[in-house]
Amino acid sequence: MALETASDLSAFFDTDAHGVSATFTPSGGSASTINVIFNNEYELIDVGGVGVESSAPVVTCKSSDLTGIAQGDQFVISSITYKARIVRPDGTGITEIVLEKQ
Repeated sequence: MALETASDLSAFFDTDAHGVSATFTPSGGSASTINVIFNNEYELIDVGGVGVESSAPVVTCKSSDLTGIAQGDQFVISSITYKARIVRPDGTGITEIVLEKQ
């Protein structure tokens, strides 16, 4: 059950505040523009005692904007194409998607 109203969630993803516009295209479906919060932080991964830097692109968005999302669906953010790799709905109306740059 969602804790916030639809209006509350929309305000959270407003592009004048925290959000950015993204184009979401489900496999075999039509593209739509949605507002997301995009994070692309660097992380250090230990590979056999050697640190390797990597990025971890993740979008957070309203679950209702992602009807039928699946691994492999496409996002375009700032002219960069990403594929959905891990989809994590939290049960409150918010979904986090781990992306892979294409």
